Amino acid sequence: MTLLFLFVVIAVIFLIMGNSGWHLNRNQHNKLPKGELKKVIEDKMYKDDNGLLWELQPAIKNKFHQPGGEVEKPENPYPKVDQELDFDPKNPNLKFLSKTKDGGSYEAIMQPKGEYLTKGKKQGTYNYGHPDGLWGSLKHTIFDVIPHFVNSNYKSYD
Repeated sequence: MTLLFLFVVIAVIFLIMGNSGWHLNRNQHNKLPKGELKKVIEDKMYKDDNGLLWELQPAIKNKFHQPGGEVEKPENPYPKVDQELDFDPKNPNLKFLSKTKDGGSYEAIMQPKGEYLTKGKKQGTYNYGHPDGLWGSLKHTIFDVIPHFVNSNYKSYD
């Protein structure tokens, strides 16, 4: 009985979080890369025209932002990135994160033709928890991922 009560309390907390303005208005804090992403010395790190560092995430950390079917390779995939990147027709969207000073991260989902995905359930969203290390991944799961499954109807700030 106690375990069931605990489960119900946790479920209600996530339901409230997922429907709160705090969650649904998260993208008022998000930023997208400006201009071209230029490779820096560190592996998978890029710098935009504003000097923000963006880390290209592996495909395994980008499953929720893919179109859900194979996509045809465009003539010049990812034109906003200054180096040629591998194109995967099953996972064509690229995910870039830029860590913020407060422990969150800006998130940009680049589609193959270079546009950023800014609408719908698969769009990039501001992360309250940057998924780096055990603590960051736990914060990201609790504050970003689970509430997204409760409600992904984010307010647009384009």
